[in-house]
Amino acid sequence: MTFLNPLALLALVAAAIPILVHLFHFRRPQRVAFSSLVFLKELQQTALQRLRIRQWLLLLLRTLALVCLVLAFARPVLRGPLASWVGGGKASVVGLVLDNSPSMAVRDAGGAYFTQARVIAAGILAQLDPDTRVCLVPVAGNAIAPEPVPRSVAEEQLRLLAIQHGARTLSAALRSASACVQQVQAPAVLYVISDLQASMLVDSLEQFVPEPLPTLLIPVGGQTPANLAITAVRIANRIIEQGQPVQIEATLANFGTAAANGVVATLALDEQRVAQASVDLPPGGSARVTFSTTPMRRGWLPGIVELLQPDALLEDNTHYLVLHVPEVRRLLVVAGAQARTDYLELAFAPEIRQDRVRFEITRIDETALPATDLEEYDVVVLVGVHDLSSGEVAVLMRYVAEGGGVLFFPGADGRLADYQQLLTALGAGQIRGFVGNWRGATPIATFGRMDLAHPLFEGLFVRLPGQREVQAERPAVYFALNYAPGQGVEQTLIHMSNGLPLLQEVRHGQGRALLWTVAPDPAWTEWPLRGLFVPLLYRAVFYLAGGEEALQRTLEAGKPARVRLQSFPAAAIPELVGPDGQVYRADPERRGSVRWARFEPGPARPGIYELRAGDQVVQRVAVNFDVAESDLRPESPEVAVRQLQAQTGLSVTLLEIPEASPPVVAEALRKAQVGVALWNVFLGLALGFLVLEMLVGLRARVETVTTGNA
Repeated sequence: MTFLNPLALLALVAAAIPILVHLFHFRRPQRVAFSSLVFLKELQQTALQRLRIRQWLLLLLRTLALVCLVLAFARPVLRGPLASWVGGGKASVVGLVLDNSPSMAVRDAGGAYFTQARVIAAGILAQLDPDTRVCLVPVAGNAIAPEPVPRSVAEEQLRLLAIQHGARTLSAALRSASACVQQVQAPAVLYVISDLQASMLVDSLEQFVPEPLPTLLIPVGGQTPANLAITAVRIANRIIEQGQPVQIEATLANFGTAAANGVVATLALDEQRVAQASVDLPPGGSARVTFSTTPMRRGWLPGIVELLQPDALLEDNTHYLVLHVPEVRRLLVVAGAQARTDYLELAFAPEIRQDRVRFEITRIDETALPATDLEEYDVVVLVGVHDLSSGEVAVLMRYVAEGGGVLFFPGADGRLADYQQLLTALGAGQIRGFVGNWRGATPIATFGRMDLAHPLFEGLFVRLPGQREVQAERPAVYFALNYAPGQGVEQTLIHMSNGLPLLQEVRHGQGRALLWTVAPDPAWTEWPLRGLFVPLLYRAVFYLAGGEEALQRTLEAGKPARVRLQSFPAAAIPELVGPDGQVYRADPERRGSVRWARFEPGPARPGIYELRAGDQVVQRVAVNFDVAESDLRPESPEVAVRQLQAQTGLSVTLLEIPEASPPVVAEALRKAQVGVALWNVFLGLALGFLVLEMLVGLRARVETVTTGNA
């Protein structure tokens, strides 16, 4: 017999209380004066003996009641062959939690962990009576059946079970199994078969199950094999164009205990290997490698980063990515009544851009802004708007926060208070009026210092041999906003020669705004007449539109997926099609001004998936391996038992099975029969002893009264 709450046994010292009361609670004899002894009867010796026996009986009953009550709170359980003889060894319903997460693909001398686990599970099912109900609950994926099924059905489910992605914690799977078996009002027992991967035991939710069912934890494996993994891939460039170099960074990790030197990683883009790098990885360390490639076409280009070294877990040696080289950029130009947009429209004309990316320009008056859906555009260009209502400011702020880009040019007749309202909403600085003379002939400054390390200027200027600094044009400035940067997330990209900001970047939420303090108008600056105007304008649009790709984070296999729907037909149903042809469908949902599609269940396996609207491929997304599965370090069985008990409140016992074979499994189960919970027996005994004590004490009081009356 074992106790699930052994600390409660300390309360056994309370059993000494009745004994101490009996031994030390003496009555002092009182002297009573009698006038005569004629009325006193002689005390019978038999009456005194009967009184002593009754007192000892009351002492015994009180002590036993306290002892049984303490034992009940200690939750005794009878295990082993004796438990089977008592009648608790055979459960009428069994919950079987089987770890089918990717780490179970690791192999040792006994074969793959998952194969061993299935053999053990089959051995458990073989020991059950044919009419036993079974809840087979895999760790990865939902429970196969929402209610207990016959043993024969569970055996077929076990045969079809495979390794899946999207594993939950062991404690979460145990809660599901507990809820499943409790649908049947019968004795139940839970089994857990797992490699005890440490990450599977981390659960911040301590939610106890309603009934502390007996649970057997059966570990498999137990080694820490050498394993390398690609934990992250990042596209370093924010501006991506056809024919321009792109930097792709990959983070490699060594989860083993030995150093891995000369690890080779390769990059394939658009189904062709384009780059390779090598690195040394210390034990438990990580390193970053950088690939450089040049996309030769536009579109959603699939890519793969791979490790060439074989290790314990091969699936995390591959990481998928999608490089979006835009085919078209959609611009919304919002123009004030007095604003000049001819230079902007000429810069984006097909004759100027030639074979570069195509721009779709939509020009509206500022009065039409409230009725326009900004989500349909990559960049919103505000040119000389006269005023902005509080509603328009709120829409623009939400658009930027959700990943949009705003390019702002002031107007000479613009209301500075409205401009300031927009800047304040974005967390920017202060406007202090204008400087210079509109349509003046005398410049107040020229283009000055540029932050050439910023992605906006990447590849825009070329430093010739012998030059210490990049030689850039310095257009004159005649009229400009007097802007003072604030304390928000912003930086000055171009200064004027007088020190005032000329181009300011303001970051807000997931998006960005570029604030020009001059307009694209020769009355403000000669910049529209210079060769710098078109390339710098292109770079600004590409930079602002790059937030779209930044929002499309990598999805994880086996988990619900949320994909942003941009340029997606309004009436179409989003479909996510995997490399194996499996189709996942979702209903669009709108949050603010952004449309999303939530796929639940999500993609089942890593790979490149196509987001389709009917037969049209709108974009591609990368689905990758869960990084947490790459750390194969197991937790010790003893620690795992304590953690599962603390997280679920179940009565967890460790069961070691040395070999995954049916005879060994049967013998191990026979020796570790799940026992009978005896707390209710001891509680009943305690109540019985108290009832007997009350009856004996009541009879003693009745006899005392009768004797007194006599």
